[in-house]
Amino acid sequence: MLLQLSEIREIQFLLCLINIILGTQLVIFFFYRYHKINAERLQLNKILLSYGSICLLSIISAFILIINRFFISSPYLKEILTKLGYILIFFSFITFLYFITSEEFSKIIKLNVVKVLIILNFIPIILVILIPSNTFIFSFIKIIAIALYLVLFGIFQTRLVIKARGKIKKHLIQILIGGIIYFGSLFFIIEIFIHLLYPLENSTILLFLCMLSFIAGFIIILSGIFGFPAFFELNWEENLMNFFIINQNNNSCLFKYNFSGIFQEGRFMKKNNDYTQKKFENILSGGVTGIDRIIAEITNTENEKINKIKREDSLVFLEYGSNFFSNITYALITKKDLNSNLYFLKSLKKKFEYIFKEVLIDVEDFEEKEQLFKNFDVIIDDLLL
Repeated sequence: MLLQLSEIREIQFLLCLINIILGTQLVIFFFYRYHKINAERLQLNKILLSYGSICLLSIISAFILIINRFFISSPYLKEILTKLGYILIFFSFITFLYFITSEEFSKIIKLNVVKVLIILNFIPIILVILIPSNTFIFSFIKIIAIALYLVLFGIFQTRLVIKARGKIKKHLIQILIGGIIYFGSLFFIIEIFIHLLYPLENSTILLFLCMLSFIAGFIIILSGIFGFPAFFELNWEENLMNFFIINQNNNSCLFKYNFSGIFQEGRFMKKNNDYTQKKFENILSGGVTGIDRIIAEITNTENEKINKIKREDSLVFLEYGSNFFSNITYALITKKDLNSNLYFLKSLKKKFEYIFKEVLIDVEDFEEKEQLFKNFDVIIDDLLL
């Protein structure tokens, strides 16, 4: 049932196995990164699950087909493993589509189209089960289906890159380029090498070049995953209004930032509106402590904190300083109630306390406190762009 391999076949198998190991690591990186940044359940972060699932099933499929080609001699078992391998390839695209059925992805692709594609993708699976693997029809179906999957995947990824902004756009471009090389190399191994070049023992050099290409795609995708930021709602920046950092000991404003701007040609163009900002700051800095006091009286708890205030035309998201900075309140004023707002506010809090932790301990001793933190707007710009 199992074939004995020659030295050349052993080398070829090891080259294929290296690709499988690298692909498995890539799957782990995708799922780990999703777990790492998904604290606020941002729906667009599911794109990492989509990438991870399609890589996982395609790698398992490639492994099954490689084992089938190198070691299995039984015609009956070869037939079963061949069908199983291609079923997993087709099912990988279904899982990819499943993870992008969230409402937020409707700005990229119509969800009804996604649902129809999920149903249609069961057709090649059924055909693969029913048709013998050694027929021309079987080969035609699998090649056409895989080609369509790659085209649809490329179209979706390209539209996602076009819609994205800032740092996330750079990471998505890296994943797109790496994915083209990665899946192109995997397609070569599964379709070209295993089915066409395998009888030629001197095809090892081509397999080695394919492995190098696979590694290049792996490295590019990995660079896109590494540092992959939280994927906020599309165009979420346009709902931002103001950000304040308040010292509740004296209701003074330590830092203020006005988001009155729009993206133009991929850039966030800020507009100054100091009068409106100063007016809103005075209302807010005196009001946060007051609202906290009301909440504390109702619950008979001095430690009760509120995290969101709904106003007529805006919302105020609140975060409170940690440990030694409990007197600090961070307020983000927005137009819409988005999960991205809270994640962004927590990121600002984390950055601010990390950069100015030494200053904040003795902040009461300084005059002109706003001047101490005026450069924090550079950090905000960096998070936005």
